[in-house]
This record gives sequence, C-alpha cells and structure tokens, in this order.
Amino acid sequence: MAGPLAWFIELCSNYGLASWSCFPKEYRGITPIEGAAWSGPTIIGLWIACIVVALLALLTSWRLFRGTREAREKDYYHLIEDGDGRLAFLALWGMLLSGGALITLIADVVAFVVLPRCAG
Repeated sequence: MAGPLAWFIELCSNYGLASWSCFPKEYRGITPIEGAAWSGPTIIGLWIACIVVALLALLTSWRLFRGTREAREKDYYHLIEDGDGRLAFLALWGMLLSGGALITLIADVVAFVVLPRCAG
C-alpha cells in the first residue's frame, strides 16, 4: 500500500500547495503570488520523494512475487496449506497498485512540467 499512499499524499499536498499560490483569494492569479516561490521546489521535492517510495514498493512487491516462483509450481492444495499462494496473490496486487501509482505520479510530473502552473 506504500505506492498508493505516496500518490495520495502527493495529490493532497500538491493540490494545497499549487492552488493556494494561484488562488489566494476568490480570483485566480496569472502567476503564483509573491512570497510563494518556495511552493514550486517543495512540490518537485515531494514528487521525487513519492516517486522513490512508489518505486521501492514496486520493487519490494516484485521481489516477493519472484520469491514465490517455486511455490506457485505446486498444486492448489499445497498453495493453500503453505500460505504461499496468499503471498503470491498479495505480492501481485502490490505490484499492480504500486505500478499504477508510479505511472500516475509520473503523469502528474509531466503535466506540471508541460502546463503553465496557474493555468486553471
């Protein structure tokens, strides 16, 4: 759950940082308000940290999934009795969720770089 949690933290934090500096009152500004120059590097730093967390979660899930390779070759009865089937299932979902969060984080970075900051 580290990958989706990192994406959630990035989404909520960056929404607050980006919207506050562009919408300090009831009307949108063209550029960030004066004195809010620190919010841009903070957003980028937060993205880097969240991408690293999601990548580490993906790699951990992948490593656990690869570790169950021999166990997955057993028949279904032994998978249930040994618990290896559950570990492979959870590791697979960890890869899917962390990979999806990582893709979403990278798409957010691309949108931040391509689009004007206070575009609306």
